[in-house]
Amino acid sequence: MVYDAFRTNGGPTQHAPHPSAVTVDVLEVGFIFAVVILFVCFALTIPGYKGIARLYLTMRIVVSFFIASAILLGVLGQEWESAEIVTKTPYKAFANREITAHVGIKIGLGSVNITLKGDPVHQNLSISDKVDFIETINYNERFHWAWRQGRFGYGPYAGRISREFREAQYRGLPLPILWVAEYFVLDGELIRWGRSYRTAGWFTNEVLWTAFPLWAIANILTFIMVFYAGWMFVLTGVCMLTSTIIWATLKWGYQPLVIPFEDDHLITHYGPSFYLVIVGGVVSVIYGAIIVMMDLWFKRQISEYFGQDLLHDAEDFYPEEKNIEEPEMGLAKPSIPRRLFTRRMTRRNKSELYKPHPHDASVSSLSAAAYQNPVFQPMEHHDDVFNDEPARTNGRKSQQPAYTESEIL
Repeated sequence: MVYDAFRTNGGPTQHAPHPSAVTVDVLEVGFIFAVVILFVCFALTIPGYKGIARLYLTMRIVVSFFIASAILLGVLGQEWESAEIVTKTPYKAFANREITAHVGIKIGLGSVNITLKGDPVHQNLSISDKVDFIETINYNERFHWAWRQGRFGYGPYAGRISREFREAQYRGLPLPILWVAEYFVLDGELIRWGRSYRTAGWFTNEVLWTAFPLWAIANILTFIMVFYAGWMFVLTGVCMLTSTIIWATLKWGYQPLVIPFEDDHLITHYGPSFYLVIVGGVVSVIYGAIIVMMDLWFKRQISEYFGQDLLHDAEDFYPEEKNIEEPEMGLAKPSIPRRLFTRRMTRRNKSELYKPHPHDASVSSLSAAAYQNPVFQPMEHHDDVFNDEPARTNGRKSQQPAYTESEIL
C-alpha cells in the first residue's frame, strides 16, 4: 500500500504541474550564499588571533570580500538599468478586456528581464457576466543577447534575442512583454537599442572580468610585498570604475530609451548593480592608495596591519662597482667593473630600529678610559698570564697580573 501512493497503474510517482513566476534570480542568490559561506569560514579563524590583530584580520576580510562581491555581482547582476510603472494595457491576443498591471524592466550586461504582474494578480477576464474566467497574471521573462549580433530576421542565423522573441510569440506571451522586448529586437534606422546594449554589455563584462584576477593578485601580494599589493588594489578599482564609464557612455545616439504605455512611460535609470560596482571601485582605489602611502611613510603600522615582519620588504639592493687591478706589460690597469650586490637597509628603517640608548655614551667613555690603562697594552709574555696551570719552566711560579678586575673598573 505504501509503494502504491501517488502512482498510476504501477508507474513512477508523478506530480501535477505547478507553474509559478520567477521571484528571484537563482544564479545571483546562489552566488550571494556562496560568498556568505566563505565569509563565515574565514570568520571562524578570527578568534585564533589576539588583541588588535583580530580587528585587523576582520577588516582585511570584510574589505576584500566586498570588492570581490561587487565585481561578480556586477557581472551576474540583472539591474544595471531598471524601470517600473503601473498602467492599463491589453493582455493577450483575442482578449477584449484590458488589465491593470505592473510592468517592469531590468537590464543586465547580457540580457533583459521583463516583468508583468497584475494588480491584483488574479483578475476576471470573462466577456460574459454568466461565466467567470479568472486569470493569474504573473509573468517574468528573460531575453538574452550575449553576445553575437547575428543576421537580420528570426532565422537560425539570427541573433539570440531575435530567436527567443520568435519563440515567445509562438508561446503566446502577453502583449506588454512582447511590446517591451521588441524594442531590443529591432535593428534598423535609429532603432538600435538591442545593438547598443549588447555592445556596452560586452565591453563592460570584459573589463569587469579583468578586475577579478587583479583582485586575486592583490590579495596574494599582501603576503609577499605590501607596496605592490596596494597598486594592484588601485588597478582593480580603476577597472571597475572604467566599466561603469563604458556602460554609461557606449550607447547608440543620445535619445534615452522610453517605452510608451497607455498611462505612463517606461524610462530606465541606473540600478543597484551599477551603483554597487561604483562603490566597490571607489573602495578598492582608496584602500589601495592608503596601503601605498602607509608603506612609504608608516611602514611599522602597515606591517602590523597585514601581520608581517617589518624587515620583510624593507631591504633594498644597491649595485656596487669593484675594480680589480690586473698587471699587463708591467703596468697596473683596472679591469672591467664587476657588479656586486650588497644588502642594506634604508635610512629610515635604520633610524627606527637602531636608536641609540642613553646608556651607550657612558659605556663608550668607560671603554675608552679602560683602553688607556696599562693593563690592556701589548705584553711580551702571554702564555704565562692566561695559562690556568702554573708554569713549570725553571721552577718558577706563573706571574700574576699586576691589577685585579675591581681595581681596573
